[in-house]
Amino acid sequence: MTVQCEGDFRVMEMVGEKQDFEAELSRFGFRHEDFRLCVRRAEVPASRTSWVSNYAVQVTNAATRKCNVYWGGPCENWVAQFVIDLANGLYGEPTRLGRASRPELDAA
Repeated sequence: MTVQCEGDFRVMEMVGEKQDFEAELSRFGFRHEDFRLCVRRAEVPASRTSWVSNYAVQVTNAATRKCNVYWGGPCENWVAQFVIDLANGLYGEPTRLGRASRPELDAA
């Protein structure tokens, strides 16, 4: 099963970040269906255009009710920031059995 997404999630799918996110969940032994992503593009009030290339990604573990918001876009790597939080236990313990003990963080 895949991670449930809402909002402007196509912006992160275009650059493969959703797939990277799901790969990290698997690597750490978390179930994809426990996580939700809500993506919103950033608005700049003084800008002539209503959208810019940055966006916010809210990641929620529905099983533990833990969540955090990460910035995405040029010069941002929200997946790597998420991996740090995941490794530090912000989202709880993995639900899958047989996972390797603490994967290395250098792949993020």
